[in-house]
Amino acid sequence: MNIPELLRLLHNLIRLGTIAEVDHGDAEADPPRPPRVRVKTGELLTNWLPWIEGRAGTTRDWDPPTKGEQVMIFSPGGDPAAGVVLTGIVSDARPAPSSDPNVIGRWLPDGTRIEYDHSKNRLFIDCVGPIEVKAKGTVTVDAPLIKHNQGTGVVTQQHICHFTGNPHGDGSSTVKAGK
Repeated sequence: MNIPELLRLLHNLIRLGTIAEVDHGDAEADPPRPPRVRVKTGELLTNWLPWIEGRAGTTRDWDPPTKGEQVMIFSPGGDPAAGVVLTGIVSDARPAPSSDPNVIGRWLPDGTRIEYDHSKNRLFIDCVGPIEVKAKGTVTVDAPLIKHNQGTGVVTQQHICHFTGNPHGDGSSTVKAGK
């Protein structure tokens, strides 16, 4: 192998680029079509490449990259056709949503955000749409106070009435504020 070929392979081992196209795959196809991306890196537009998720075994993540996101391509042996894409590189076009080192979170395109502040031990969820919880068993909330509708207290039918000692008959089995 000559020196220019070795330099080309070496240059292609790790490359920065941006997502040009996203194919979310088709798990229902026969055979299933895996999700892939094409990356623009310099003058090169890659073939369809897999991206790296947090988990891809029996525990799986799904967090597809978006067009314009800055990424890194790792190409074993220097062959970009065999590359895998690492997502999540902050850039001028996609800056970090926070500079607070105590906050971790998710900021979603519709305006929803989920944050955890280590310094305040506080989980904050600001969802622009409905929130659904589906459980086959009991859902337990263990807190000294639950505020509902901007601070209106909630009384459930499991609450014991201070006057009668019986379960509160004026409570809500659907956890709605008021009568």
